[in-house]
Amino acid sequence: CNGSSPKWEAHLVIHLLTPGPLMQQIADRCRSVVLASGTLAPISSLVGELNLFPPKVQPDGRVASSPPALKSDASVLRNDKQVMKDGDEKEKRYGRLQITPRPLEANHVIDLPKQLLALSIGHFRDGSPLTVAYKYYSKKGFMYKLGDAIASVVESIPKGGILIFVPSYSFLKKCTDAWNPTNRSRHWSDEVLEDDSGRTIWDRLTESKTRVILEPNSGGQEMFEEKRNEYVQRIKERGSCVLLAVFRGKMSEGVSFNDDNARGVICVGLPYPNARDRSVEAKRAYNDEQRRLRGRTNLLPGMEWYSQQAYRALAQALGRCIRHAADYGTVIMMDSRHCDIGGAKVNGVSPAHRNLPKWMRHHMRNLVSSSGYANYQGTNVVCGGWPGLAVEMARFFAEAPIHAASVLAKQHDSLKAAKERAEKQGSSNHYFDGRSGTWRPRVITPQTADPCTPIIKKPEVLKTTDDDGGAGSA
Repeated sequence: CNGSSPKWEAHLVIHLLTPGPLMQQIADRCRSVVLASGTLAPISSLVGELNLFPPKVQPDGRVASSPPALKSDASVLRNDKQVMKDGDEKEKRYGRLQITPRPLEANHVIDLPKQLLALSIGHFRDGSPLTVAYKYYSKKGFMYKLGDAIASVVESIPKGGILIFVPSYSFLKKCTDAWNPTNRSRHWSDEVLEDDSGRTIWDRLTESKTRVILEPNSGGQEMFEEKRNEYVQRIKERGSCVLLAVFRGKMSEGVSFNDDNARGVICVGLPYPNARDRSVEAKRAYNDEQRRLRGRTNLLPGMEWYSQQAYRALAQALGRCIRHAADYGTVIMMDSRHCDIGGAKVNGVSPAHRNLPKWMRHHMRNLVSSSGYANYQGTNVVCGGWPGLAVEMARFFAEAPIHAASVLAKQHDSLKAAKERAEKQGSSNHYFDGRSGTWRPRVITPQTADPCTPIIKKPEVLKTTDDDGGAGSA
């Protein structure tokens, strides 16, 4: 060290292990708080994380449901010691969780059997198990078989954009190194990475969908916007494109890929967080400690919380596909762990699909070969293996656009009828006052030529007396 820089640097990283205190601040300011999202479920673990409790039941069976009185802003901003003087903090949180009616888990707005083809695939084209786990990444032939499976699905989708989500940026790089010959290192020199005709996975993807775009791992918001716009523009100009992205990345959360921008979503593997990440280790230990030492059984055990994060990330990625009532597409989950292998069902849902969003749990279908059908008796399946998948894809993409067009036409008719009703109601005895933001009665007189024109009376002038005896007006 020459003195121009320190010998070492220290970084202080603070992670929030429980959002309960922040939620309490919001709840204390409001009479009601409405939480709405596509990834709130399972509700029980959500309210445990937010430290919310249902109303207490009295000894006589009555429910003490009255919520705490609202606090003023000044009261909320007092320090913690003063808040604690007002009473036990835990007691205040009781009654803030609505249980009647129960929290709503809504169904999807689309006709799921007609507008969504949801499949889980648990085997490669050669019949070997498809499990995307770290221990298999370096196994000879794994990367080519995975690319072959993905390319086969992409080729069976006739048009539009295809979103492919993989577990991490490091795995994304491994995929591009193996599939794209321009990026290939000598590490892959002893593996066969082309088909019988000499085509690479990258060749098949670009021949089918014109271009492959990668989600950037750096470059900030500007680079993200550039790649997203490039993807959307390519679809607009050429009708199709492939976007390779990462679970929990910007492309998987909060971006609306509606209509042709996402006719297919392929989710590769289960996106578990990095088990060795210190924040993940700390959260798992915190949940276990709270359950053991403080009796907070409403919190998930650390390992269950860890598993749930994978399904929350999966739900976010799956939601990129269907964005409105007239949309349609297919979602493919590639991993044997997503496949129903005949386990005991609860409410008609297999263990493999229990953690999926409600709207998808009962509509997942498993791709199976004819020889393996005996293991899937009583489940929703697509038979015939990979050839059967191609047939089912062709059927779906022939029928779904027709149904979606009818839904869109019905929406247009409903909108037209609503506008006509609004025009008729325009001649009613009320009008909307934009200044006050309220509906006001019309004043109609015989002299009014147009009954739709409101007559607004001037406010009366009230004579008052000032304190000094003079006259005034209000």
